[in-house]
Amino acid sequence: MMKSARFALLAATLLITACATNQQKYAWGTYDHSLYVYYKDPAKAAALAQSLEATISAAEKTNAIVGPGIYAEYGYLLLQQGNNTAAIDSFRKEATLWPESKVFMNHMIQAASGPQHKTAAKGSQG
Repeated sequence: MMKSARFALLAATLLITACATNQQKYAWGTYDHSLYVYYKDPAKAAALAQSLEATISAAEKTNAIVGPGIYAEYGYLLLQQGNNTAAIDSFRKEATLWPESKVFMNHMIQAASGPQHKTAAKGSQG
């Protein structure tokens, strides 16, 4: 009876301390909230880009791992703003950090590099 009580106490202690840790595996910053706001109002793309830039910057300063998709999302916003060079850099970082995204990121890099993107961007502005 005493052994089962000790075991129950030990199990409860381990469970409580395991749940008490607040470490995240990836640096997300305010990604979820910022993305939600952007989806509700696409005119807030600049605010999302600033939020992603802050998340990436903070993660890189602390050597934290940027969450999957954040570099890609930021790169896409940069591409929409016409900053192709920075977008390509962001796509490359996503592909390096998350190898499973490499095929898609290579397509995005190609789109950002090629003349078809410049033509499409001009057509969507007018």
